Amino acid sequence: MAYHALMIPSLAHALRLLAEHGDAAPLLTRARDEGSLMAAALAHAAMGDQERGAYDVPRAFEIFIRAGGNRALYGETSAALARLYEQLGVRCLLDIGVGDGMALLPALGQTRRAPVTVDVVEPSGGLLDALRPRLPAGKAWQLTLQAFLAQLGPERRWDLAQSTFALQSIPPDDRLSALKRLRRHVTRLAIIEFDVPVFANAEQRFASLAERYERAAREYGDDAPLVAGGFLAPMLLGQLRATTPSNWEQPVAAWQEELVRAGYRVASTTHVHDYSWAPAWLIVAKA
Repeated sequence: MAYHALMIPSLAHALRLLAEHGDAAPLLTRARDEGSLMAAALAHAAMGDQERGAYDVPRAFEIFIRAGGNRALYGETSAALARLYEQLGVRCLLDIGVGDGMALLPALGQTRRAPVTVDVVEPSGGLLDALRPRLPAGKAWQLTLQAFLAQLGPERRWDLAQSTFALQSIPPDDRLSALKRLRRHVTRLAIIEFDVPVFANAEQRFASLAERYERAAREYGDDAPLVAGGFLAPMLLGQLRATTPSNWEQPVAAWQEELVRAGYRVASTTHVHDYSWAPAWLIVAKA
């Protein structure tokens, strides 16, 4: 779906006002009238009385990850995981933030050496309910990673813990603490995350956010309003710190540094896919 480039400066200016002042109604209206789907979604979200997280509307997230550029992204992600299971001979697997299994299940189907036990952790009950009937031998916990680790006995161990595009949803201080605790229970940790750009100034950052979010919303055709309003707008508002953040993404180099601070040794870093948002990379670390 094509869009007029003139809406991007208006949307970028609105994002800056949202981040700095928490209100940008006139500019959102202007960008919406210029044709911006994200401006319309943000304006509607700003009218609500309650804050909403990016994963509070499971249907919006399910459509988001199954259409647009996500088809190729998740195809390459699953293939990379399948190869990893074969290379490492994984028997006991833990998937953190598994969602409804879009990355996990195809990976298990493609590998020639599938893990014997597959345990999963996912805070969203809606996503986990969709996965449970298709989950192979293992256990499913409807918990955050932090709560899961707090109730975990010292004897529980896995050959590999993996997380695809999920650790970015945990606040940095909580995430570092959780990664340290997780290290006692795993032999290796594999994460796939985006290598987001580093911006020279605020103007570049807001222009990039406006262009990337608008482009993402327009990949969904008739479902664009649902995806933009139910998933992308809460995600973007979280990044702007205009409400409770939903996302703390960072460059791949920062992910590597964080794993080292948590006590891991980074074994490999492999490019997975050039996604429209940012390139995706696989980082494998030894505990």
